[in-house]
Amino acid sequence: MNDSILMTVVVPTHNLENYVGKTLDSLANQQYRNFEVIVVDDASTDKTVAVAERYVKLDPRFRVVKLTKHSGVSKARNAGIDDAKVEAITFVDGDDLVEPDFLQVMADGMAEPKVDMVTVGYRWGFRGAGALEHRGLVSVSKREVYDSINTRGNLIGGYVWNKAFRVSVLREKQIRFDETLDLAEDLLFTADYVYATNNFLLDAKPLYEKVSRPGSTIHSASFKQREREYEVRQHIDDMGAKIPS
Repeated sequence: MNDSILMTVVVPTHNLENYVGKTLDSLANQQYRNFEVIVVDDASTDKTVAVAERYVKLDPRFRVVKLTKHSGVSKARNAGIDDAKVEAITFVDGDDLVEPDFLQVMADGMAEPKVDMVTVGYRWGFRGAGALEHRGLVSVSKREVYDSINTRGNLIGGYVWNKAFRVSVLREKQIRFDETLDLAEDLLFTADYVYATNNFLLDAKPLYEKVSRPGSTIHSASFKQREREYEVRQHIDDMGAKIPS
């Protein structure tokens, strides 16, 4: 177990007053203690900020960044990256849950200086992915990680919420979330990151629980948003063709 790596957890929120408390509870109860939580609120009009600020008063590791204009999850996540002053970063959606050892596993992996990214298993309804009898942290190839990005329901996937990234790489390579995208912004971010790096670890234990919520973007996307998603996925495939097998 390693507690030397300071982890930043970015939690983007928008009108999640009925969900965010459980999310922050699951982070406050982490076995790993050397972390900070940045709640980036995307101009909520309900009591989301008030709920988050209760945690700020109770725990100095929590803080809230408030965006003045509703700009989408990419803008919120980028604001979290800009505000992070640490070695490793992960993203937890403001209506999801994490297991008590979520950050411990990520920190153990990121403590290895050459490791660029750590992925953990997850549960997401019928798409839950993660071995009950996992092997702990194991190395996976760049080809395997990249090929998983465009594969729905894959254990690794293109999701950012089951991964830890190295902040120095994000800044050196200028990797950001595309703020013009409403869908597949996480896939593109992950593809850009994996394309630029080489060393990856995976723990298949399901440590992240994705909560399906009515009204979320994935359930209410327009035809135009789906068209953009298709374009992003095609771009990811084109990039992948340049990676040696």
